[in-house]
Amino acid sequence: MRRIACLLVCESSALPASRELLEVALAHSPRVEEGGADHVYLDATGLRGLFGSEEQLARRLVAAAGERGKGIQVGIAGNRISARFACRLRGGITVVAPGGDAAYLGAAPVALLELSPEMATRLDRWGIRTLGELAALPSAALFERLGAEGPRLQQLARGEDPRPLRPWTPPPILEETVALDDAVESLGPLVELVSELAGRVCDRLARRGGSADQLEWACVLADGRRHEGRSVPAAPLSERAAVTALLRAALEAHPPGGPVASLTLRARPVRIPAAQTFLGDPVRSSPRLVTATLARIAALVGAQQIGVPVPLDSHRPDAVELAPFRVPDAVFEGSTEGRSALEDGVRPALALRRFRPPLPAGVTLVAGRPVEIRSRRLAARIVVSAGPWRVSGEWWTERPWLHDEWDVELGEGVICRLTQDGSAWWLDGIYD
Repeated sequence: MRRIACLLVCESSALPASRELLEVALAHSPRVEEGGADHVYLDATGLRGLFGSEEQLARRLVAAAGERGKGIQVGIAGNRISARFACRLRGGITVVAPGGDAAYLGAAPVALLELSPEMATRLDRWGIRTLGELAALPSAALFERLGAEGPRLQQLARGEDPRPLRPWTPPPILEETVALDDAVESLGPLVELVSELAGRVCDRLARRGGSADQLEWACVLADGRRHEGRSVPAAPLSERAAVTALLRAALEAHPPGGPVASLTLRARPVRIPAAQTFLGDPVRSSPRLVTATLARIAALVGAQQIGVPVPLDSHRPDAVELAPFRVPDAVFEGSTEGRSALEDGVRPALALRRFRPPLPAGVTLVAGRPVEIRSRRLAARIVVSAGPWRVSGEWWTERPWLHDEWDVELGEGVICRLTQDGSAWWLDGIYD
């Protein structure tokens, strides 16, 4: 009988990372499926002779993840769905008896299904509160009222998952190397070698029908030292000219510290399905031109100064760092991630457009509440105010911070954010 274990990162753990989970799972089973950034599945069938009972296996998995700084929950059941639901239903270790998936999930709340607001409201009106109640509904009537989504949800509620595991395999890496009889001392000949290797890699990418979303190079210097680097293009590339331009700019920004005896170029391929364009679609920039432009900018300001903002683990406003730009895999697979909120029936929320840095402002107070604002950007009477909200952080460092925030609506309908740090007022941003 098939047995599947799910490893789920605890909410209280550090930021989830699938790499650590994969390492833990692969150390215990040869068949592992990557479920997402916070969970993986492994085939627990036939592991009793190696690790003992399923409870003992689960404890080994928890201990191995703890050694890597990850707190996890482990669920073992007859399939992926039941194992993951068992993790979310109870913390720690949960082992569902063989053949008891449906009975175990019967009392679980339907919230485990991650329903849309509309579907959750509909089931609530029907009085459906548990997975067992949803599983007991007539399938034909459920299809008539909910369409194909109804039987799909019912199958999940019953813990039915006929699909086998999709074993994880390491991502393919294309590599080309050239060894030199005479070490190259100047940048010009080195760029020519890079162009030659880029041509080989791009030819292999073309035969695979893929593009490179990450490029790495390694130079072995004449004295045995290594000079390595990595470039992440703004969009996956497969054109030799674009790859060469990207690598040229990177080498010009950080040239090797001596004569180069050998050069290796590695590319990670991804497959981008062809998409039909329409006459009404907006004109898109050429990936080659975008990458070449970013490469020139990186040569001027440094690659570390270019990327996408990633929030830091801090309450400080605008606490971010730059990370390499990565197009989500779901976009490559033709997902509908780019649809607007209105198309999904979701009401869009206000977005705060921050001023960087905040603008000094003069604020008039009446009974402790702001009634007027004057700044270089705007000056108006305040008709409605909400606040203050005190935010602070990093009190344990030499540079703690603390300020009060107000959201105010001006007489002309503009909504903005004000902050006050005890000594001065600032116009922090305007809501779109």
